[in-house]
Amino acid sequence: MAVQTTKTNKPLNPRGNDQSPKGYNRAALYSGKALDFDGVNDVLSLDGYTTFTGDFSLSMYIKTSTILQRGLLTDSANNDALTLLTPDEHLMIRIDGINHIWDTGLPIYNDYMNHLVVVRSGSEVTPYLNGVSGNSVTATNGTFAFNQFGRQTTSANYFNGQAANIKAFDVALTAAQVADLYNNPEKVVPTGVDNTALKLWLPMMEGAGTTAYDGSGNGNHGTISGATHTHGSGAPVSQTAVINWNKGTNLLQYSEGFDNAYWTKSQTTVSANTTATLDPSGGNNADKVIPSTASIRHFIDANITGANQTASVFAKADGYSTITLFYTVHDGYATYNLNDGTITETSGSVTATIESFANGWYRCNLNTSLTTQNSIRFYIINGTTWGGDALNAGDGTSGVYLYGASLVNDSTAGPYVRTGATAQTSPVLLPQGLTSGRDITGVNLFENVRKQGALNLDGNSWAEVHDNASLDVSEITAEGWMYMEDITSLDTNRLVIKWNTSYPERTFQLYATGNSGVWMLSDGSAAYLVGGGTFTQGQWYHIVGTYDGTTQRLYVNGSQVNSTALSITLKQSSKEVIIGGYNTGVYSNNAIAQPRIYNRALTAEEVQRNYNAGKNIYTN
Repeated sequence: MAVQTTKTNKPLNPRGNDQSPKGYNRAALYSGKALDFDGVNDVLSLDGYTTFTGDFSLSMYIKTSTILQRGLLTDSANNDALTLLTPDEHLMIRIDGINHIWDTGLPIYNDYMNHLVVVRSGSEVTPYLNGVSGNSVTATNGTFAFNQFGRQTTSANYFNGQAANIKAFDVALTAAQVADLYNNPEKVVPTGVDNTALKLWLPMMEGAGTTAYDGSGNGNHGTISGATHTHGSGAPVSQTAVINWNKGTNLLQYSEGFDNAYWTKSQTTVSANTTATLDPSGGNNADKVIPSTASIRHFIDANITGANQTASVFAKADGYSTITLFYTVHDGYATYNLNDGTITETSGSVTATIESFANGWYRCNLNTSLTTQNSIRFYIINGTTWGGDALNAGDGTSGVYLYGASLVNDSTAGPYVRTGATAQTSPVLLPQGLTSGRDITGVNLFENVRKQGALNLDGNSWAEVHDNASLDVSEITAEGWMYMEDITSLDTNRLVIKWNTSYPERTFQLYATGNSGVWMLSDGSAAYLVGGGTFTQGQWYHIVGTYDGTTQRLYVNGSQVNSTALSITLKQSSKEVIIGGYNTGVYSNNAIAQPRIYNRALTAEEVQRNYNAGKNIYTN
């Protein structure tokens, strides 16, 4: 028979739409992220300026924590600024050295994420707050430039609150386009605006690390000084769980600072941050590594330990055309020709690849499956092999450009994550697109919204459904799809639960632990569970738990894997339903799709039918 629905039988869609016939339940998503500025000395410093001489639009989410706020987008040299002044609802914008201060007529609410947009069209500047326009001001039609967020330079007034999703366009957005951004926070560019109009995009949702990545493709990344990452923000900010994200790490320090003492130099000098060539992300952060002595091997290296590692670096020829990546413990290496993008030799237990980037840059990657390394070396040579007659002359001028060194405990290099004095050992979120337009960090401009119904969770996010009489059931089915990015943890792999850490507020939970599924029920005094199935990391699985009043069953990928006789009265809990999390603040690092709750036990035929309906969508 087909799956029947009633007033109390409603599948839960984690984007907020309950798609069952009655649609009474709504799932609130808590996966937004932001940077939190303390109002004392926190600032976000950009690699370069974003400058406008004509029309422009600035968009951002800000949550103020105190009455007086200062320093939004500012110029560290000249104090050109977009500054927020409350409680009088004033803005100040400084263009070509002239201050324009005006009452916007818009109430800016403390402790609420406000969507602020400022648009200059000709000499008119118009503010919008949460999609509503305010009073305009006539301003000088001159140059506006900024290279930091969070500080009004001259007076050193720092922003106190949270900020996210800063965008700068070189066009004047219309009222309809501003509303489009406000109503669709996951959209990067509003309808009717060309992608190339986006000159800066700082999602500020990395969740870790000291870099705020620019997703516009212009490479104007920001260095986070003091501001801290926040997690679990709800609407109206964009929600990372409905966006496709790369998750990257980097075990190396000073990934763009080869002149730092962290990197040991042998018979080489480093010319840092050269302006002679743009780095692969479009900035001037490439270093030129120059051999200083003739007829000897020249290298830089970093001492790192680990297993199954992949080292990588971006390289470009400048006088010398070859580099060698080398693992010193096991003498595993590969040599890369930077003129034609070929690998000329490999040795040892390694796998080498090379990727072409614009303007003569290549990303050279070297993986070893061996368990212990203690040094990654970058040899610079003049020839096609690294030893013997291939030693370069070391003329003191010729060399290679290097940028973006990375080391990960994985079989592939993955997206590039830049580091400073601290290695990035925990995953950083980087927006990943579906086209060739994404840059070296994995950032893509515009095609990053996931398909409806799947949550891409990161260990700090969840969806929540308020308690409702429709969820008080005597028989039950809980169902959903889960992508097993992490199958090792008991606590972090909850699919859907209505549970509490203590009795009596417990009803059910469906989750994964180790490499199997678990379906747990409670009568308020004890927990009853069945487990089974075999999960493999990196695979999607359909998991279903049912209870018909006499038998508790667990299904994986359409097949029953375990059952037990059970006759209990399910506890009617007042707790909320959590998708992808647990009440203790521990959340899933997996993707979840199509979580559903029914007020009866599905039959084996119905479970199989639901699995068949989704298996071609959630493919591995």
